[in-house]
Amino acid sequence: MDQLPPFAPHAVVFDLDGVLVDTEELWARAERRLVESLGRSWDPAVRPLLLGRGPDDASRILADHVGLPDRADLIEARLLEAAADEFRNGVEAKPGARPLVAALAARAPLAVATNSRRDLAELSLDVAGLSDRFAVVVSADDVDDHKPAAGPYAAACRRLGVEPGRTVAIEDSPVGVESAKAAGLWVIGCPSLPGQDMGAADTVVERLCDIDAGRLATGG
Repeated sequence: MDQLPPFAPHAVVFDLDGVLVDTEELWARAERRLVESLGRSWDPAVRPLLLGRGPDDASRILADHVGLPDRADLIEARLLEAAADEFRNGVEAKPGARPLVAALAARAPLAVATNSRRDLAELSLDVAGLSDRFAVVVSADDVDDHKPAAGPYAAACRRLGVEPGRTVAIEDSPVGVESAKAAGLWVIGCPSLPGQDMGAADTVVERLCDIDAGRLATGG
């Protein structure tokens, strides 16, 4: 990691899908299953549009894609059901996630801020063996303003009792980076799609393994 935050972080807040857990392919399969169950053809170009989006936004995008703009509620219910089926078959922690989380948890409180619904967030953390590491989990059910708005990260900092300006976020999507920056956090981008522009991230790493927990915990 080339750059460090100019402070010793009071807390670290992780995104979930694509950062802590390797669920992006599971989500892609669920989305494709949903689209094809409605008799439509899946277009892989839709996948990047969904990355990091909350359930409301994702459902609207998919509803438009399948030509059912008035049925976003149905689309969301079916998508969450398909995703849960995929998750129950196995969710793997991202490479480097377990050691990084363990090392940071010994130095500062940790939280998750995700656009996933709580049931799916808890399921993926549990299956991946990470559920006991986080003091706070903020899901799409806990805030009204989902990413890219500041809501999830602001709520995570509030529940941890820390200042956003003294907190680090780790994100894999431009949507998530925008959310964390809007809340005032210092952001490490770790893109889940190769070559993805991480926008306003303060620093970017290719893998979680590139983050030195000791150096991050003491700041620059």
